[in-house]
Amino acid sequence: MNDNEIDLRPDAPAAGEVLRFRGRADKSELRAALRAAGVLRRTRLFGVAGALVIVLLGMGLSADGFTVGFPFLAGAVAYGATVLLLAPRRIVSRALKADQAHGEREYTVDDGGITVSCAAGEQGRVSWEELKRFHETPEVYVVVGRSGRKTCFFVLPKRLMRAPGQAELVGSLLRSRLGWA
Repeated sequence: MNDNEIDLRPDAPAAGEVLRFRGRADKSELRAALRAAGVLRRTRLFGVAGALVIVLLGMGLSADGFTVGFPFLAGAVAYGATVLLLAPRRIVSRALKADQAHGEREYTVDDGGITVSCAAGEQGRVSWEELKRFHETPEVYVVVGRSGRKTCFFVLPKRLMRAPGQAELVGSLLRSRLGWA
């Protein structure tokens, strides 16, 4: 038990709704969430790997040793620069655009899992069993899981958790249910 009289143990009996908050994530929170979950790091890794593959495809054996044709070298630099510099910005801007299209969201964290409801009536619910890990930054909690073939990616902004101790309660609940990532 904690100060809020909510039993956070994974084997605790269902006690109903734990907490509810509403609002939108802003651009800096989405960027922090994508960075914490490793999305931007993997994108950059694909950029480096793709540029390396292009260079390797252009390698040829000559009397002086291995050489790389200029078109392949230019292609590798262009591909690498595009993926390394532009792709992370594009991912963040698309996440922001998708977030704005859904409007304000209502987040409910309870003993059954996490529910996110949009103003347009769409609702996403993921149980604790489907959620795999979470990440914490100073701005947000990022919860990642799989529901069937779909990847679940919830951004829970801490600034929306206005009640005293609410952000700490969410962190305790996530740690008790999912553990650290």
